[in-house]
Amino acid sequence: MEVGVKPTQLDAPSTFDATEYSVTALREHALLLQSHFAFLAEVAIVVPGSASELDDVGLAFERLSHQVGRLQVNFAARMEQAIQDLNSDVQLSSERSKFRSAKERLSQVLHVNPGEVQKRLDIAHAITPVESPEGDVETAHPLIGRAFEDAALPVSLAAKMIGAVDRLRAPIEQVTGSAEEADLLSDCMEADLLKAATSSTPKAVDRRVKDWENRINSMGVLPTQQVKQEIQGAFYLGRFMGLHRWSLLADDLQHETLLTVMAPEVSPRSRNHVSEDAGSRLGTQLGSGAGLDSGLDSGLDSGPGSRAGAEGGEVSETVALDENGKPLEAPKDGRSLAQKRLDGVLHALSAGLKGGNVSLHGGYHPQVIVNIDQKSLERDLLASYVEFRSDAVHSGPINPRIIRQLACNAELLPVVLGGDSQVVDAGNRRRLFSAEQRKLLYARDRGCTFPGCTTGVDRCEAHHVLEYSKGGVTTLENAAMVCSHHHHLVHETAWAIVMRNGVPFWKPPVHEDAQRPLMRNAYFHPEKAQQLALSV
Repeated sequence: MEVGVKPTQLDAPSTFDATEYSVTALREHALLLQSHFAFLAEVAIVVPGSASELDDVGLAFERLSHQVGRLQVNFAARMEQAIQDLNSDVQLSSERSKFRSAKERLSQVLHVNPGEVQKRLDIAHAITPVESPEGDVETAHPLIGRAFEDAALPVSLAAKMIGAVDRLRAPIEQVTGSAEEADLLSDCMEADLLKAATSSTPKAVDRRVKDWENRINSMGVLPTQQVKQEIQGAFYLGRFMGLHRWSLLADDLQHETLLTVMAPEVSPRSRNHVSEDAGSRLGTQLGSGAGLDSGLDSGLDSGPGSRAGAEGGEVSETVALDENGKPLEAPKDGRSLAQKRLDGVLHALSAGLKGGNVSLHGGYHPQVIVNIDQKSLERDLLASYVEFRSDAVHSGPINPRIIRQLACNAELLPVVLGGDSQVVDAGNRRRLFSAEQRKLLYARDRGCTFPGCTTGVDRCEAHHVLEYSKGGVTTLENAAMVCSHHHHLVHETAWAIVMRNGVPFWKPPVHEDAQRPLMRNAYFHPEKAQQLALSV
């Protein structure tokens, strides 16, 4: 492989006055460096040498890249000073920069991400000596500064280390007795991170940062009001792969509350999540009946998936049966741990909204409000349908399939709009399943009807087997209790529910089982299928 002509040798004096160096000379020097770099890039591909020899060359190239990083940092600081000087001179208002800051100018002129520019500026501020009010010259991070000037650190790693030490400064001050002790502990942390950076890999630095965070937190750090104001809260991170991303920073009590509402989904400890008091209240509402009372009692007294057998208290682990009452292997719960946590939080929020135990908003208890036109509600979205409307009050445009799922458990307010979107007529809200119907559904299904699911009635929703938007009637023969996860499943996949003698059976998709056998939940009902029909 042939390479280009060897570039002209650089003539850089060992000592010179930088103030006498012109911008033109600096630019010419940079262009000459570019030609040298291009030459090195071509030679590096074909140069002969052993692995150990190439190791030394690679290390030299790496330090060269660090020097380029140092050059970028110094130039960013110089540009920041130039912008500040230009904007601070009121007599030159006609020449005021059109950019609000050096970060914005560098980002747009150099086509660099603003975050990368900010890293360079942060390093410049951290390693540049500054004169204190007492006349002393101080550097915020002298150890990292010296290593960076010696080309021992890349920009990304130097910025990460500076950010970590600065982020932990406030907690360090909280757990130490004086400013001197805080300075000493911060210097120890900086030296420790620098040792890891120069002797190992960036992963080792990340590990040491976590070690320091855990060490300081173990000393009893409590977030101050200022810290809470700066970083605590719920942060929306946008959409990714059709999902909305959030980040939460909570204190210990808020974290414990979150874990509490997640626990029933992550690690359920009771058969159907209903206490004995709740079971007795349900029995009282429905009226005393031997079948109901014995069913609820047995469901609460027995362990998950177990029933006392006819002979010697034999325990049965059957949680799914086919239409003939024969045991089947139940489909596995495919949810990840993170999905279960989210389902637990959403159930708690939904229960609060339904119970009305939240503050008024706009004169009403907060509620999820969505709008959809009748055609989109009744059938799948057609691309040619130009009058399509499907949106939520807070989120904006929303998938109509989500609204169809919501319609199973929602109150509908029919509104007729004129050609100019004026309200021509409005009906009354109507709940799709009455309270009495729900009590009977609770007694019949006792929990989610999906085969093998152990989610109890208190965490389930009433689902129209034939969707209400497609003509399904609001009767017990067209209803099944489903948990939030399996409610999504039946709306979004080829899983289907078939009613047999008032009992919900599930039919898997073809790719799950080509025979598509009917399956029912036996976790709450181990009896024969014929014994499950509820006469009302």
